[in-house]
Amino acid sequence: MPAFEYQALDQTGRKVRGVITADTEQAARRDLRRKSLAPLAVGRADERKAGSGDAASGGGENLLDRLRAKNLSPRELMLVTRQLATLIEAGLPVAEAISLVGGQHDKHHVRRALLSVRARVMEGGRLSEALTAFPGSFPPVYRALVSAGEGSGALGRVLERLSDYLEKAQAIRNRITGALIYPAVLTVVALLVVTLMMTVVVPRIAEQFTGMGMALPLLTRIMIALSEFMQIWALPLVGIMFAGGVVLGVMLQRPAVKKPFDGFVLRVPMIGGFMRTTEAARFARTMGILLDSGAVLPEALRAAQRAMSNMALASRVSEIIRDVETGRALSDAMKTSKIFPALMLHMVTAGERSGALADMFERSADQLEQEIDGSVTVGLSLLQPMIILGLGIIVVLIVLSIMLPILQLNTMFLG
Repeated sequence: MPAFEYQALDQTGRKVRGVITADTEQAARRDLRRKSLAPLAVGRADERKAGSGDAASGGGENLLDRLRAKNLSPRELMLVTRQLATLIEAGLPVAEAISLVGGQHDKHHVRRALLSVRARVMEGGRLSEALTAFPGSFPPVYRALVSAGEGSGALGRVLERLSDYLEKAQAIRNRITGALIYPAVLTVVALLVVTLMMTVVVPRIAEQFTGMGMALPLLTRIMIALSEFMQIWALPLVGIMFAGGVVLGVMLQRPAVKKPFDGFVLRVPMIGGFMRTTEAARFARTMGILLDSGAVLPEALRAAQRAMSNMALASRVSEIIRDVETGRALSDAMKTSKIFPALMLHMVTAGERSGALADMFERSADQLEQEIDGSVTVGLSLLQPMIILGLGIIVVLIVLSIMLPILQLNTMFLG
């Protein structure tokens, strides 16, 4: 039975919105009228376009709805996955579990997505196929893991493992976000202070010195030139940087641009190494879950490839897939690609020999994630003093540019 998203007026004239299941749109409208609701707009919950009654509901609200984020956030996806895993492991049918989780959720876009997925499952589709209606909420690797769980008959266990993985990723994101709050505030304050000094303080003092007709020190002349430049070009430069960031973000949506850009990122010192480790950990974790769920090796490799965000590295995995499909050992193919850490290669080789490949991928992921966690901790601990040091150097240079002419004047008078 399909799910329909609606906007309607209640008995007090207040506009309400929600999701209802019915056989057809006309049946959904009849059900709404039975509930003393006057339908304004009704449409399939998994359709991205507006319903048939958009004109009646008012264009302004529809535009606002389109601008709002409709996808599940990483935290929402993690919580939904955990709840589904618990209910399915307890023996509930998939459709009923989705209905319970979606029905009790207080956020409209989450309830809308889950009830739409439930409707597709009720129509006879597989859960992994139903999730394709919301690709922004359920990424390809998520759907691949669900598909592997359905194929092996261990969907609940796979969802449990997947929720653990999402929970770890969410914990790392929360820790990084929390640790970056103070440096971000410090950076903004530092930029404001420097901008104020360069556009207000330095020009006032420069007027005094230039009026005396004295030869200014080199550092003072440089600061005055920078001050004049900032007064004229500060706002245009901010606008250009913002526009450049937007254009770059749009261009990176194109594979022809993203792939060479990702390759460039890998060559940047420190950042490239961290990116390689992060992608290797994501690849290993995905492979471990898929192989443990009964997925065949080429299928697991393709799903792990889709989980990688760096296109330059993902393209190298295509070579590994081709080698494996021609009968080559996975460890040999991974060594040839030269994109994975040596520790991971050794553990994969040992896993092939012992028949515990899934377990070795899991252990590799644990080791790499610990390494990532340590790198993040060190990087965040160094960020704050580096910002303070940079601000201190800039302030000292500005103060020196002001003090040097004063000292020069004192020397002249005393001389």
